[in-house]
Amino acid sequence: MRRKVLCPALAGVVLWLVGLSNAAQIQFTSVPAGYTSGSIELGAPFAGALAASPADPTKLFAAVGSYGNEQIVLLDTATETTTVVATGFGSIGGIAVFANGDLAITENSSADTILHAHDANNDGDFLDTGEITELIAPILADGGDFTGAQVIIAPSGNAAAIPAGSLLVQTADDQTSSELLVVENPLSTPAYRPTGGAFFSGFQFNGGIAFDTAGNVIMGESKFDYLTFTSSGRIYALVNLNANETIDAGESHVVVDQAALNSGLSDLSVSAENDVYFTESSGNIRKFALPLNLLTDSATPTAFATTDASYLSACRFDDSTRSFAPNASAPKARLYVGGWTPSWTAATNLLWIEPATPPASVRDWALY
Repeated sequence: MRRKVLCPALAGVVLWLVGLSNAAQIQFTSVPAGYTSGSIELGAPFAGALAASPADPTKLFAAVGSYGNEQIVLLDTATETTTVVATGFGSIGGIAVFANGDLAITENSSADTILHAHDANNDGDFLDTGEITELIAPILADGGDFTGAQVIIAPSGNAAAIPAGSLLVQTADDQTSSELLVVENPLSTPAYRPTGGAFFSGFQFNGGIAFDTAGNVIMGESKFDYLTFTSSGRIYALVNLNANETIDAGESHVVVDQAALNSGLSDLSVSAENDVYFTESSGNIRKFALPLNLLTDSATPTAFATTDASYLSACRFDDSTRSFAPNASAPKARLYVGGWTPSWTAATNLLWIEPATPPASVRDWALY
């Protein structure tokens, strides 16, 4: 019998077990020089899934609620207001936003499938009858039980040879049963690529997926040792050398191994500078620069920022094409994280961090 309660994709199960009676906020405890940070209240416990609109990075879709009763809210980060746009979910694993504003949603309880949310009457939500349907039935479900986690949309010009606009779904099936699935033509005639198979497989739990600036897939794996009751992780680079439909032997490499990820791994994102930022099974945010040769070289993560959270579940840029370098000029990216408070209740806020405004320069300044 699979013990899914420990899977990061099903963090909502743990929330249900510990309760939400003392839901509160999390906060930063350290932020590096050259950056500024803040907090935005959601008005409800954050449930782990987060995605920015590609049309407007100030608009975020976030899962909120508790296991068995989750919703999706649209967060306007400029006005710091939220609007409920979709309801009726049991456990949301991930959210992705298509170019046209539609959503892809992995749902692990009420529907137990991959969903498509489409605003048919253009009223700004997905609350009307028939606006949320199954996008495609799951495949390779472990024991017939689908556990979908993070989802993202493939960008154009992709070195991974994944058609632009395709949906990537990371599952969380334990042991070596998890897969990275590719669904091409998700808004018209969705089909798995390859047919009936996975783009990459053989890992334990989800740990996030992203693309580097060249279009290679950077993927995290969360690992749990049931004997020692400890978490760890791995971060892979997937380089599709022969441009076919799968990652074959010699096309994947562990860039950061378990020894450097002994606090677990929950989510990751890649910046415009090809730096990987990730959240652990702790309140830490760490980073590393992707090595030049993704299939031979390794990287060593360093501390980036810390929070008082007991667990950070999400780590997402609003726009990964914008600079996230310290003191970067506008337009610049903002990194959002969310998770659980020190008392193991779901935080009702998201934290953000972005490059600080560069110091004003003075012409002909001389130091005496």
